[in-house]
Amino acid sequence: MPSSDSISPTNAPAGDTPSERLSAGLALRVLIVRLRFFLVLFAVLLLVGSWPMLRHNWQRLMGAKSAAPRGMDCDMEFWCPMCPGVVSDWPGKCPVCNMALVRRKKGEAVPLPDGVLARMQFSPYRVQLAGIRTVAVEYRPLRREVVLSGLAERPTRTAPVRVRAEAFAVDLPFLSEGQAVESSAETLPGHAAFRGRIARIDGEPAAPAAGWTVHLEIDDPDGDLRSGTLVTARVEAPLARLPWWRRAVTEEGEKESAVDVGLHGLLTPAIPGIPGGVCSLMRRACRQAMLAEGHGLAVPCSAVIDHGLRKVVFVESGMGMFDAVEVAVGPRCGDYYPVLWGLEHQQSVAATGAFLLDAEMWLNHGLAATYFGATRSAGTPAPAAPPSSPLEEDRLLAAKQKICPVTGGPLDSMGGPVRLVVEGRVVFVCCKGCEGPLRKAPAKYLSKLQAK
Repeated sequence: MPSSDSISPTNAPAGDTPSERLSAGLALRVLIVRLRFFLVLFAVLLLVGSWPMLRHNWQRLMGAKSAAPRGMDCDMEFWCPMCPGVVSDWPGKCPVCNMALVRRKKGEAVPLPDGVLARMQFSPYRVQLAGIRTVAVEYRPLRREVVLSGLAERPTRTAPVRVRAEAFAVDLPFLSEGQAVESSAETLPGHAAFRGRIARIDGEPAAPAAGWTVHLEIDDPDGDLRSGTLVTARVEAPLARLPWWRRAVTEEGEKESAVDVGLHGLLTPAIPGIPGGVCSLMRRACRQAMLAEGHGLAVPCSAVIDHGLRKVVFVESGMGMFDAVEVAVGPRCGDYYPVLWGLEHQQSVAATGAFLLDAEMWLNHGLAATYFGATRSAGTPAPAAPPSSPLEEDRLLAAKQKICPVTGGPLDSMGGPVRLVVEGRVVFVCCKGCEGPLRKAPAKYLSKLQAK
């Protein structure tokens, strides 16, 4: 007699055999394996889409207050570190480099130091694109070359050749009687230079427009120069040896030392231990020592931008940061200008691309106002907008509303706020996607704001 525990195959329920159950489980596993990437992607999208609501509910559950919208503070603004001229009152991205704007207080930028007319900052890409190259300000042997031309006059074969040349008034400080000259003639190519000297200088100081005449005596014992030959004479005058330039450098050093010592006397009671005048005295001694050796502080001519009333040099004060500094320079000596004041030894100046920096400074004036392109200095408080201005009213309303009526999250959580007018009322939402639901059911969502 069959046992009661045994079940006949004919009595088993249809579709519930072990082989069928195994096939169904295997099919389910295969389906999950095939769809696992889509399931993970759907879960991530669902989490991202509901994150503001989840964060808001979590803050309410934990009893934490919702963070104040970052873009609603009237004393804050947003700017781009790579494009300092981009300043906005709302959070977002830079339209130039697509970089997220950084939050800061209005008027937070530090005013420019004394002597700096403007400050600009550029990204490494823009520096490379503009071809900006910097060189160091160094001490160099500065010599001014004066070129004089005239016709040779030879009274006798044994007498020295005499040349009468016209000189400009700007070259007169570099000329003196007895000064050595080297001459050449186009009719004698390849001939060794003729030695000579300045015999005398004639002119009327009261009438500089009449010109000055320089009389030269050229030694030509072989009689190669004939009367009527065009002679070109070159005179080199070391700038550091000129009395008027040495006097100007000395007076400038004395002024710097006097100012340094005076500031030390004023600041010592408040800040003890400041070595007054030591740095300026050391710089003055170094400059005087180099001047005695015939060297002077020089800057390349390509780095100096002449604006007529003043001359400007762009000094590299940081990575991609250039300061427009006013300088006083002496007469041009070859490819360099001697520096009287405004620059220090080993400072890096823009020797190539200075014209482009100057053009950028004038075209984008707000970029060069203070540090990083802020248009207001720290000493000048930001002007408050009148309460009746529309922008100020929107800021106050958004700061009062705080949350989006559709999602319940902060207004700045999705790149907003976005201003809408619904049923005659100004309402802010966190993004453009919330505008449709709000307009379809305004009573539903506006009631949340009224209840709040």
